[in-house]
Amino acid sequence: MLLFVVLQIICLSSIIRNSSYQRSSYLNSSRALSGKLLAKKEKIFNYTQLDKINKELSIENAKLKQQIGIQLKKNPLHDTSFDKTLQTDSVIQVTHYHFLPCQVVNNSLDLKNNYLTLNIGSKQGVQKKFVVISDRGVVGEITHVSENYSLASSILSDKFVINAQLPDGTVGKISWNGKHTDFVQLSGISQSVVLKKGDTIYTSSYSKFPEKIMIGTTVKKINNKDYQIKLSNNFQNLHYVYIVEDNTRIERIQLEDSLQVE
Repeated sequence: MLLFVVLQIICLSSIIRNSSYQRSSYLNSSRALSGKLLAKKEKIFNYTQLDKINKELSIENAKLKQQIGIQLKKNPLHDTSFDKTLQTDSVIQVTHYHFLPCQVVNNSLDLKNNYLTLNIGSKQGVQKKFVVISDRGVVGEITHVSENYSLASSILSDKFVINAQLPDGTVGKISWNGKHTDFVQLSGISQSVVLKKGDTIYTSSYSKFPEKIMIGTTVKKINNKDYQIKLSNNFQNLHYVYIVEDNTRIERIQLEDSLQVE
C-alpha cells in the first residue's frame, strides 16, 4: 500500500514537471487553496481581536469626552428680589422676597411623602421652612439643609397642606390623596361656593407661600365639599425651581410655633 502511494506521488510529480498545462493548473489550485486558508486565518484573528479593539475604542472615546467636556443645560432662572407692601387698616407691612434659583437633582414621585433634592444649601442662604416654587406654581417647602444641598417636602405628600384662595376670595385647603401626581384635592369650603371647570386656584395670604402663587385649575367636583384640582406644575418634568427667602414669614412662623411650646 505504501509503495502504491509513493508511485502515485512520483507519477503526479512527473506529470506536473513535464506538462505546462498541468503545472499551471496545480499552481493555480494551490494558490486558491492557500488564499482561502489565509483569508480564514485572518478572519479568525480579527474576530479574536474584536474585544481588544472595542476596549481600545472605549478608552479613546472616554479621553475625547474628557477633553471636550459635557455641556450642561443652562439654568433659565435668575436670582431676583422684590418688595411687597401690605396695608391692613392703619398697619403697613413691607415684605421682602428673595428668589434663589436652583436645579432639581432628584425628585421622588412614588412615595407616600415625596421630596425634591436641590443643588443649593446653607452656603447660598437656604434655611428650613423656606418655600419652593417654579415659574408655573407651588412646589414644596424646605425641610433639611446641608452646606450645598437642600431637601424640600413636595406638595405630593400626604402631610403637606396649603391654604388656597378661590376666585371669589374664599379660602380652602389643598392636599394630596396619594394617587395621581397630576392632581390634588381642594376641601374645607362651603357647599354654597360653586367652582367652574378651569377656575384658577392660588395660594392665600394665610399660607406659607407668597400670596397669589398658582396651585392649579379646577377639574371637577368629587363630592359635596371637595373638588379635584389639576396641578399647574408637571412634577414629572421639573428641572429648575426657586427657593423663596421670606424672612418676615419665618419670623411669623417662629412666633406662632412658640405658642405650642408654652
